[in-house]
Amino acid sequence: MSKKLLPIALSVAFFGCTSPKDSDVGEGEEEFDPGIPDPDEPSSEPDEDEPVPEDGDTGDPEEEEIEVPESAVEVCYPGLSNDYSMCFPLVDHVEAMGESYDYPEPLDGSAQYEAPSRYIDLRAIDHSLPLSLNFVFSEFMHKDKGPFGLYQVHAVESLQAIREATGGPLYANSGYRNVTYNEGVGGAEWSRHLYGDAMDMRSDTVSLSELAEICEDFGAGFTKLYETHVHCDWRDDPLDKSFFE
Repeated sequence: MSKKLLPIALSVAFFGCTSPKDSDVGEGEEEFDPGIPDPDEPSSEPDEDEPVPEDGDTGDPEEEEIEVPESAVEVCYPGLSNDYSMCFPLVDHVEAMGESYDYPEPLDGSAQYEAPSRYIDLRAIDHSLPLSLNFVFSEFMHKDKGPFGLYQVHAVESLQAIREATGGPLYANSGYRNVTYNEGVGGAEWSRHLYGDAMDMRSDTVSLSELAEICEDFGAGFTKLYETHVHCDWRDDPLDKSFFE
């Protein structure tokens, strides 16, 4: 099963170099998403004056109280058996989700940059569930990057194929980001991480430049090299209708 890329020293500068597709809108030049903290790593002791959240409580009451209507639509991923039986109900976008889900106007009016109309409610999902043979839910979406998320099925399929082509684990660090999380890590305004078809990752078996080439072999519309990882996205592929009208 693919492992997560653990945070790397924050002092490292991330100066990207773009792929030949310079005409495309890129990603943040110095963005850095530290990923999700390793649950096995010891955390700092809480302030004695601060209440300790109970199990399952994020500590953000506004987030916990957001009520969202469940839609009649679900999304299904390949799962371990590649039979697309790993399915999740979707919820409709509502204003109560707030600025974190207030997407920018579509870039140049492009339908590829329409705001999502549905999400998975990440507050109620087991993040260890397998979405494909070698990837688990948390590698694509995580509640620490927003209570609602999405990841397009075709991008999961492509990443699984890339993993098999490299012959070893892909360390997936950054999949879906909501708007405020993306801004906080220096992401571009129209970053494809917002649309659920991008991944920042590295490999032990191939170099970053080789990994970028493999992404392009498997249909990536844009790649970008950073010092520690490669960004790949499928911005030119049709949007998953489960999440987009």
